[in-house]
Amino acid sequence: MTRCHVAVAALLGLSCLAAPVFASDAEATGPWADHELPEGWYAAIDTSMGDILVRLHPEQAPQGVAHVASLAEGRLEWTDVVTGETRHNRYYDGIPVYRADAGRLFETGDPHGLGDQSPRILVPPEVGKPVNFSGGYKMGLTRAPLGQISGAKFFITVAAEPRLNSRHPCIGTVIEGKEVVYQITSVKTYPNGRPIEPVTIESVRIFKRGTPDPLEEPRPYTPTPQHMQLREDPSRRR
Repeated sequence: MTRCHVAVAALLGLSCLAAPVFASDAEATGPWADHELPEGWYAAIDTSMGDILVRLHPEQAPQGVAHVASLAEGRLEWTDVVTGETRHNRYYDGIPVYRADAGRLFETGDPHGLGDQSPRILVPPEVGKPVNFSGGYKMGLTRAPLGQISGAKFFITVAAEPRLNSRHPCIGTVIEGKEVVYQITSVKTYPNGRPIEPVTIESVRIFKRGTPDPLEEPRPYTPTPQHMQLREDPSRRR
């Protein structure tokens, strides 16, 4: 990517690649170091309420996984929509859960904890794939304004949510820590779903087992006008 492309992407609030090679070559550390896991890519999500392990699905949501992984690793530059500051850090470290819906799902990915102030990073539609929300404990990307898909905000479900299948890409399946997901969704909240006692994503670390195909590089995505439609996000229906 040229400096010109990087500058244009930054002005538009889009994602731009910060490094050409994924740093996720290390095996898992911490609670998953001794776990026997199938070959593939994983996200180790450490929260203030416990640890969650997600097997990622880059084969069906390559750009969704690429953006979340790159933000988690601090390789993807992003712009704070409130302060205008451009940052280059491990995006999810210390970020709050901004919505919990009892027995359904929780959402995170907004550094200001409000749900509508995440960086304007979009990914192309990656829906209608074999692994979807017809079963519980799935990780997906939330909707951005004008019916687009955020490359920064994600949710993790507890129950089956088949109505999300045609609108949200499924980027992973929880394989450990399901009780933690359930506990987060069950915390007491304000009427808007924000936890009364803060719940924090302490870190998201990406690792692989075996020799899976490399993850894609995150690419800036600009929707065409006909793809920009203001629609209700089904995950917000209670």
